[in-house]
Amino acid sequence: MSEDRPAKEVTKDAEAERAPHPRKHYDSPEQLCEDINLDLVTREDLLKEWKQDLDRRLEAESEGMSASDPISQEREARLAGELRRVSNALEKVGSERNQAK
Repeated sequence: MSEDRPAKEVTKDAEAERAPHPRKHYDSPEQLCEDINLDLVTREDLLKEWKQDLDRRLEAESEGMSASDPISQEREARLAGELRRVSNALEKVGSERNQAK
């Protein structure tokens, strides 16, 4: 994959539809955060969407989780870790937007 192109060709989707599923187009929130082919507002919007998706998944996971189910606990821990990474990327993009003003 070319270094100057975003992961999984999200640029066209982002321009046309604001990339409705950022988790499908990027391997990590950091990758989305660093995609210079998207403006800061678009990156922030996509990260917010990613965060909302994770919030919904975590809520659903915790509602159906049994305290004795290690697979569910592991899945919830992975989602929580991903949520922290998305939140950090969102904070970074927000900081960059504030500096650009």
